[in-house]
Amino acid sequence: MRPPRPGGRPPWRGLVLLVAVLALAGAGSWYRDAAGTALAPVLARLGLMAPAPAPEAQESAAPADPNLVTLDEAGRTRIGLAFGTAERHRIVLPVRTPGTLAFDERRVTHLKPRTAGRVLTLAVQPGDPVRAGQTLATLDAAGLLEARNGLAEAQASLAEAQATETIAEINLKRGQDLLRVMGVAQADVDRRRVDLAKAHAATLAAKARVDLYAAQYARLAPEPGAPAGTSAIVSPIDGVVTASGITLGEVVDTSRDAFTVADPSRIQVLASLYGRDIAAVKPGDAATVRAPVPDHPTFEGRVRSVNAAVDPATNTAPARIEIANPNGSLRANMFVSVEISADLGREATTIPAASVQQTEDGPVAFVRTGDDRFEKRALTLGVQRADWVEVKDGVTAGESVATQGSFGLKAILLRGLLGSTD
Repeated sequence: MRPPRPGGRPPWRGLVLLVAVLALAGAGSWYRDAAGTALAPVLARLGLMAPAPAPEAQESAAPADPNLVTLDEAGRTRIGLAFGTAERHRIVLPVRTPGTLAFDERRVTHLKPRTAGRVLTLAVQPGDPVRAGQTLATLDAAGLLEARNGLAEAQASLAEAQATETIAEINLKRGQDLLRVMGVAQADVDRRRVDLAKAHAATLAAKARVDLYAAQYARLAPEPGAPAGTSAIVSPIDGVVTASGITLGEVVDTSRDAFTVADPSRIQVLASLYGRDIAAVKPGDAATVRAPVPDHPTFEGRVRSVNAAVDPATNTAPARIEIANPNGSLRANMFVSVEISADLGREATTIPAASVQQTEDGPVAFVRTGDDRFEKRALTLGVQRADWVEVKDGVTAGESVATQGSFGLKAILLRGLLGSTD
């Protein structure tokens, strides 16, 4: 054995260190095997051992159902959760479209002069209200004089024919009396019978001419109190003058419109239908019309008909909607917005619109399967309205769905999924 170097480390010190390391390793093994559970909190406080996971943390680490949310009453109150019920409803499709107002063709009249003549007076102009029987204009009617003269001639011809018939009837009676005493031959009696028949036919023809000229004169005759030889243009309905086609002093004939009068108490909306809406809308469907009228912006009506032809310029078909216009606030050619409730003729399951949440995979709803359990369901939607939506698949009638606060359920579910991927 060599003597230790001056100032060197004693050889026994290395041996002591080796024995200490082995002792510590044995002590650590003994701690883990013999007193691991009892000493684990102490070692954790001294920083020699990581703290054991809590039982709750171990349970949360277990894989969870990605479509299930568990939320107690306090949590439901915190997110303001409310519920609705899936129900069976009649499916009514809301069809929204622009439209224009027009007078009802059945309430519009085009007035023509009854005879040619010169315009003597004009009583109205476009925009004026008129009453049935009111005189709109008068004409110096030459045709009225012709009708009056023709009536006089027809009446004279009738009187002549009636006198001839009377004489023929007397001659026939006299011949029949002479025939009994052999004063005349049978042939003479037959001739007198033919003369009576001709006279009677002439009387009928003359009477027909009288009736013809009388009707013509009555049609052209002036209104009571009007000057003789004039013809009046009279409105047959209550309404408003929408157009005037004659001027004072002008000579007019019967081929042109003098006035157009429309009744605005009921007006129609021409709603432009496009695509599938043409087949969805049916006569009788309820409609709501919104017009730029300050005091009465909304009007209710029903579809009367849908045009069978499509406008080639716009590829739309107009639906005619009748609405009441008692105060005349609606005017022809005004633009309006229309919403038609098109009854599709079927029933289906519906849920409140607030219960539908959108995700990357499509629309979903949260169905309450227990007091604290909510299941996410993928939905197949049909008709969608502002208040409810049609569900073709995903929810059945009678199930309870989350409405207000359902976004909070989606957020909780999404947060749980994101946490499980960390």
